[in-house]
Amino acid sequence: MLFKSILPVLLLLNCTVATSAYAYIDPNTGGFFFQTVAPFVYGILGVIVIFWKKITGFVKGLFGSKRDKGSSFSDS
Repeated sequence: MLFKSILPVLLLLNCTVATSAYAYIDPNTGGFFFQTVAPFVYGILGVIVIFWKKITGFVKGLFGSKRDKGSSFSDS
């Protein structure tokens, strides 16, 4: 009975106590990450810039009211 009540406490204590990992992260890891992620981010931004008018026209078409489609201020 005592073992069943102590075991969860020991497992929780084992998970919460931090010890040294003795791990090594190569200094070039950040550069490698930047070189692989940055082109994707810049590519997505480039696509957004190229198709900006189509994107805004689509969004305006979704949220625009129906009476604004046929009339404009310059027509009157």
